[in-house]
Amino acid sequence: MPSRAAGKLSEEKASVAIEVKLPKLAASMEDGVISKWLKAVGQPVQRGEALFEVESDKVTTEVEAPADGTLSQIVVGEGQKIDVGTILAIIAAPGESATTTSPAAARTNGENKTGHEIAGSVAVASAPTAAPSASEKIFITPRARKVALELGVDISAVKGSGPGGRILERDVVAATPVAQPATPLAPAAFVTPPATPVVPVPVAAQAPVLPLSGMRRTIAERMVRSQQTVAEVTVNAEVDMGEVGKLREQVSAEWLKAYGFKVTYTEVIVKAVAKALKEHPRLNASLTETGLVEHPEIHLGVAVSLDEGLIVPVVHNADTKALLAISREVKDVSERARKNQLTREDLIGATFTVTNLGTLGVETFTPIINWPECAILGVGRIAERAVVRDGQIVARPTMWLSLTFDHRIVDGAPAAKFLARVQQLLQSPYLLFV
Repeated sequence: MPSRAAGKLSEEKASVAIEVKLPKLAASMEDGVISKWLKAVGQPVQRGEALFEVESDKVTTEVEAPADGTLSQIVVGEGQKIDVGTILAIIAAPGESATTTSPAAARTNGENKTGHEIAGSVAVASAPTAAPSASEKIFITPRARKVALELGVDISAVKGSGPGGRILERDVVAATPVAQPATPLAPAAFVTPPATPVVPVPVAAQAPVLPLSGMRRTIAERMVRSQQTVAEVTVNAEVDMGEVGKLREQVSAEWLKAYGFKVTYTEVIVKAVAKALKEHPRLNASLTETGLVEHPEIHLGVAVSLDEGLIVPVVHNADTKALLAISREVKDVSERARKNQLTREDLIGATFTVTNLGTLGVETFTPIINWPECAILGVGRIAERAVVRDGQIVARPTMWLSLTFDHRIVDGAPAAKFLARVQQLLQSPYLLFV
């Protein structure tokens, strides 16, 4: 027969509240933005039921409740960017009376009052805990720790601005000493640059201030990293798209009968780029801390413009797929991107990106590399232009291609040969099928 003490202990365990933390949804995930709470304080929740939405790397994912009970406290409001492992909410056990606040949650309670109102509290069974070691007393994100090592910042002297006083990358950058110690640095090609501090600017009283969405923040961080890390060079080529136009008309006529859709210029360009990358693998490479990696698979990112920003779903193994398969996949991911239905798998693994602004009337532009890829191809609009053919000035449908590449990985001549091959494949598109 169990003792009263054992029964009491069992009862206490059953009544312990659950701290809901931001989970690590992918190996590279370090933080996320709470985009929406699906439950309000005081509402019952069930294990496995969608509790909130988090935006990370441009993907919005529903996160499930870890236990049955009542949502007694929301610690982090909507629109806040927080680190993986941060306490977001408290779930009280069924029938539990909320009287006090979780000690861990209390550390962040006063710092995260935005979005949802933080209300309610919860009783949590306490137990003696071992005193943390000296290293455990400093709460710091992995990225902030790495930047601190690179910049020679003593993290013990840095005051954290993150949840619970956690030290973030921006805190380390702000604490960087003016004079850096003369210690050997890693090769410049491999140094991850610190985030650029946001400089306050005067704002008129009547000017609206729009919150920076998770997608916009991700784009900003990646573009700045690319500009600060990559040695970018852009080369251009004009392509006669007359033959692609004829091919498109013939293929679309057949596909409309059989499948109900047409082939687009972008899909033909993706096919040409995949074939050219197979022949020029250096453009399908990345520079890592251990050296140059030429990726054996060709995964093409196809940029899709949304109202809130740019998203790049990926056509995996594009070089192994027929034009019909590429056309279907590009249409599918583009449609799901506009409906916010992409999964994380749709967005990871790109080795090269194609971005088309021609549909918006752009003639030519300088695209920014989607780091750590080696290159990106910008596509301009197709228009009738005056060109010389056989000594005669004639009108032809031409298009400008802009290839931005990382000069650390590839030199100008090999990059130009790759672009010339793409040009050749588009001007003689039947080569795509041999």
